[in-house]
Amino acid sequence: MTDGDVRDWIAVATKALEHVPLDLLEMGCRAAQLRCTHHSQIVPVIEAETRDELAWRNRPKPQPVLMLALPAVPAEPIERPPLPEPDTLNPALQRMGLSRGWIIEAGDGRLVWSDVTTAGGEACNFGGSIRRTDPEP
Repeated sequence: MTDGDVRDWIAVATKALEHVPLDLLEMGCRAAQLRCTHHSQIVPVIEAETRDELAWRNRPKPQPVLMLALPAVPAEPIERPPLPEPDTLNPALQRMGLSRGWIIEAGDGRLVWSDVTTAGGEACNFGGSIRRTDPEP
């Protein structure tokens, strides 16, 4: 090849490989140095060597999800409907409430809701103002 042919060939090869990032081009050139026996093999070897990596880099990527941080707002108390009178519950529910300590028998014999502490230690208010007492077995 003459000097003019070499310049033309380099211009064509540069144009053919201009889409390949520099780090991938270097990887392809190393492979071409090891495999090529003729200058016409250089560009095809570089393209073959970089094809998979280039396809991976150019794959469609999901759009990032924007996460907005909301300012802290004090929680408003949840308004719960009033509990039914324990005397209006069916007998099975009354027994279950008595056995769990949710319902207790007041001094006058009426059934009333009780403040109960759960096993985890947090207080569960069932609307009663009577202090917690353990139900008799």
